[in-house]
This record gives sequence, structure tokens and C-alpha cells, in this order.
Amino acid sequence: MARAAEAGGILRAPAICAAAQSALASAEAEISMQRKKSAWSRSYREADTLAARALEAGQSCAAHARAALELRRSRAQTALADLEASIARTTTLARHLPDSEGAKDGILRATLSLGEGKSSFDHQQFERAEEAAGRGQDLVHAAVQGIEQFIEEFRRSPRLPIWKRWIEETLRESKRSQRTFIVVDKLRRQMLLLKGDEEIATYMVDLGAGGIESKTRAGDASTPEGRYHVTEMRAPGQTHYYRALMLDYPNADDRARFSALQRAGKMPRGGRIGSNIEIHGEGGRSQDWTQGCVALRNDEMDELVDLVSVGTPVTIVGMIPDGVLD
Repeated sequence: MARAAEAGGILRAPAICAAAQSALASAEAEISMQRKKSAWSRSYREADTLAARALEAGQSCAAHARAALELRRSRAQTALADLEASIARTTTLARHLPDSEGAKDGILRATLSLGEGKSSFDHQQFERAEEAAGRGQDLVHAAVQGIEQFIEEFRRSPRLPIWKRWIEETLRESKRSQRTFIVVDKLRRQMLLLKGDEEIATYMVDLGAGGIESKTRAGDASTPEGRYHVTEMRAPGQTHYYRALMLDYPNADDRARFSALQRAGKMPRGGRIGSNIEIHGEGGRSQDWTQGCVALRNDEMDELVDLVSVGTPVTIVGMIPDGVLD
């Protein structure tokens, strides 16, 4: 019964362990009754039978409790591992969202549930661990729904026709000239290198801390959208972030948009359009952190500089519309 108690027998095998406790109590009561008798009239035959039954019932209780414990352990361990994997996948998806979206808060709360579940597991409170994992999965599910809703709404952006036109023009020029073109999809955090009909490389990128918002002025930490060109290639030691491809931001379209926003009173007094937008190294952080640039891992920058040159066209869009690259 002590071994059964260690395995949480009353909790995990209540009926069997209650019967075992009752059998033990009956055996103890019979022994106690015989001890009160005079020595010549005592008989432990019934006590012996009851004790044997209690031992068998206790062994059954302990076995069932241990089996239930291992099952709960296994279920809790699997639930916590599944939650941890779900949080990792959803955190990657959540990069598509601005910080203001509630999905990121849901992921944070799911992470707290994961921590609670791991603590319960370490204390062998497997039921509580599994319950915490379940709460965490509910939060992750809600976050995924929020992400999917945001992406679906983004697919209906009024700028989608502009992005579609830029990509189609880029593809036509690439096929005609057989030059290498760079295309950046901000929603997917993806850079594609295209040459004619061929996609020759794909990289995951980090963007400005402004995420998928389009750059309008200096200091907004957003990555611009438009059609640009590489104006300079900077080697290690010539830039703060390993290597860099300098872009011709702001171009004429950027200046026209900035002026329109100024006339509409949508720019802060003294606001500037900004400059020094680069494709540079030190990326691979799985988060948006630059001041508006596009960042790759250093080894990927080494590959990229061998595939492009000064004058290489760079098209940056909020998203590549579905079907355009088919």
C-alpha cells in the first residue's frame, strides 16, 4: 500500500485501491481483536486469510497505480513535447504579424502554460502537466486562427495590384534580358533570385523592426516596397553588418509618395524620407530587427554577392500574389 501511495494509487486506481485499503483494514481489525483475547483462546487463522487477501489486493493496487502512473507520465510527456513543437511552429508563423496583433500574446501565454506543465511534470504531477499542455494548445490554436485571418486579410490588400504589376514586370524583364533579379516577399520573409524562367536561389530574411509595414519616412524601421537597383557592393570592413548591397532608396516613386503624405499632413514636422537601405548580413535571427534593411545570414550573403552585381534589379513587395510565379 505504501508503494501504491507513492504511485498515487487512490487518485489513479481508486476502486482497486479502495478495496485493497478495506481488505487491509479488515485484516488489521481481526489481528487487533485476537490480541485482546487471552493467549490460550487466540486464533489467527482468519487473520491469516484476511492478511493474504489484503496482500493480494495491495499488490494489485500498486500494479494498477504504477501502470496508470506510467501512462499519465507518457501522456503528459507527449502533450508537453507536442505543445513545445506547436509553439515553435506558430512563433515562426507569427513573424508575419505586426506586434499589435493578439496572436503573439496568445503564444506568450501558451509558453507560460508550457513552463507550468514542465514544472508539474518535474514534481510528478502528471495530470496537472497534461492539463497545462491542453490549455497551451488551446491558446496556440487560437493564435493560429488569428494568424490565418490576418494573412487572408493581407491577401486582399489594396496594394496587391501594384505588387502584382511589379512582379510581372520583373519577370518579363528577367526573361528578356536573362539577368539575375532579386525579389523580396515581405509577408513570407523570403528572398528569391530569378534568372529568366529559373529560380536559382531562395533565402529566408529578416526585415526592419516595422515588419511588413511599408517604409514612408526615416526612423519608422520599416522595409520599403518598390523597384530598386543595387548601387554598390560593400565587402567585410566596409559596412557594419558583414557585407552589404546598397539600394537606390529613395527612388522617384518613394519621393512622390513622401511628398503626397506631407501635403496630406500625414508626416511629422521635420520628417525626412530616409536613405541607406541595404541588403546585408548578420541575419538569420528569426525576427525583424533592422532599421528597414533586408538581412541574410553571413554565409548566404557570401553566396549572394557571387550571383549579383552593381545594377542588379531588386523588387520588394508586401507579398508575391498567388499564381504570379507559376
